Amino acid sequence: MGNTTLGVGGKATQLHYQLIRNVTSAEEKANGVQTYVANLAASELRKIGTDDNLRTYIPEHSNKRRNAVHKAIAGTIETEADRFVNRNSGVTIAARAATVDDKTSTIKLIGGSIINGAQTQGEILRYLAQFEDDDVEVMGSFPVRAEIYVDPDHASIVETAIARNTATKVMEITTAGARGHLDELAKVFEDQTGLKIRTSETDTDVIESLHILQVTRLLMPSWVSGNESVSEMLRPYKNKAQCLGDFSEWYTERHKDEKAALRYQFVLDMAVTAYREYEYWESHPAWNGHQIWEQTQNGRAVRRDKKGQIVWVSPGIIFPVMNALSFFVKQDETGRFILDKPPFFKPAEHVKYAVKAFRGEQSNPMDMGRSESAYQTLMTYTETLMSVMNASIED
Repeated sequence: MGNTTLGVGGKATQLHYQLIRNVTSAEEKANGVQTYVANLAASELRKIGTDDNLRTYIPEHSNKRRNAVHKAIAGTIETEADRFVNRNSGVTIAARAATVDDKTSTIKLIGGSIINGAQTQGEILRYLAQFEDDDVEVMGSFPVRAEIYVDPDHASIVETAIARNTATKVMEITTAGARGHLDELAKVFEDQTGLKIRTSETDTDVIESLHILQVTRLLMPSWVSGNESVSEMLRPYKNKAQCLGDFSEWYTERHKDEKAALRYQFVLDMAVTAYREYEYWESHPAWNGHQIWEQTQNGRAVRRDKKGQIVWVSPGIIFPVMNALSFFVKQDETGRFILDKPPFFKPAEHVKYAVKAFRGEQSNPMDMGRSESAYQTLMTYTETLMSVMNASIED
């Protein structure tokens, strides 16, 4: 089953209605917007898709299951279909243009898409899929209420879709994706790695965008962030949502704020490096031999393979390791941000400092991820190396 829209890109979708009313306000008219409320037969929802919605029918995705909301919708359809229009909030449909024909009881939509109610539509289509074609019209004759919102400005439709879905707690990553904030980052990542990043909560087989933004933020030196505070240092571990929020702000302000543009470019330049660097430290062989307990009282610290070798280390330990590397970030002759580790930097020594910090936090990985002293311990090594190197260059 799919929700492929027939009405995007200027194509027409014609819906038959049982009843329709024009409820356009004076303010909407002033903005060139029209709004209709219509009762549609449930089977009409087969004609419209979800291209402009923030998410599609969630259970269509291989890693998602039907939840209590989906099952409640299905229960109403199966036991009280004649009450569905009262028991369910219906769907919101957006279009670039619309023409109502009272003689044929149809509304013709250009660029039509559901922008709220994809789960309702999905459950209806799931229900109708069990019937033969000849029976679908009969079994899908129960009414569904639709608000049809007509706006020639597609950007405005996107903003309306975001606003309408706020109450249903659509993930912020989906909102940022819908606004295009992640487009350049996604392209950079795919071009350099062949991997896709998450731009919607229903994406599958992708790298988590929040993780990428967190680990990239760890490498951002204070001369780029403009913030030397402890809260900035701990932010990637303690507040990944703000990493996304800040990135969206830098995207929005990049053409009028030089600092925002610098930080946005830093993420684009360093995202793949940070992702690979995190993987490098997460499974570095130097972790072996330090007698780190796999399972601690306050969470898993490491994970070992069948041979007893450490193949994964807790983010609470890796985050301070990564943050200390920010001293090695610079811009090359073209202005591109790069990570340039000194030739005398020893990964095993860095791991040794990390283990020391871990012991200092009573072997609690979560406490280490939030500990200023742990980050400072790791920074001691990298900052000292940079000081020595700079002094030798001056001499």
